[in-house]
Amino acid sequence: MTLHLRRVLVLLLLVLAPIPVAARPAWACSCATDLDPFEQAQVAFVGVADQVDPDWFGNEVQVEFTVESVLKGAVGEAVTLVTMKDSASCGYDFVEGGRYRVYANEGRTWSCDGNELLSTGHGGGGRTRTIFWGGTVFVLIVVAGGVTWLIRRS
Repeated sequence: MTLHLRRVLVLLLLVLAPIPVAARPAWACSCATDLDPFEQAQVAFVGVADQVDPDWFGNEVQVEFTVESVLKGAVGEAVTLVTMKDSASCGYDFVEGGRYRVYANEGRTWSCDGNELLSTGHGGGGRTRTIFWGGTVFVLIVVAGGVTWLIRRS
């Protein structure tokens, strides 16, 4: 009975261990719809998102833009802005290579700021997707190996 219980506990550990890694806090984003994005922004420009770099341990994403035209404020040829990773926490999902009209305040931009995708890029989130699916495959292999080990030990 003790050996059987130990095997069940090991199997549960293998199946349930990845859950805390995948869990994320819940956020809600609510935007006021009657505000003019241009009037609210300190800086407005049209540019291409050259690099979208998520912070792996935080909830922020740094986006580097090549500025094509300045609509408002003082902006150089390149700008780096910060947004949140998730749209639920008001982050804007920028795609590398995408051309955007961007509105920002104090080096940050949010989905509520009125940013607009003007043309699509060469695809986005490729590195993040690769890591996600690679991690998923790794977890499945570990779980399958654990189940196989338990079955052979029986």
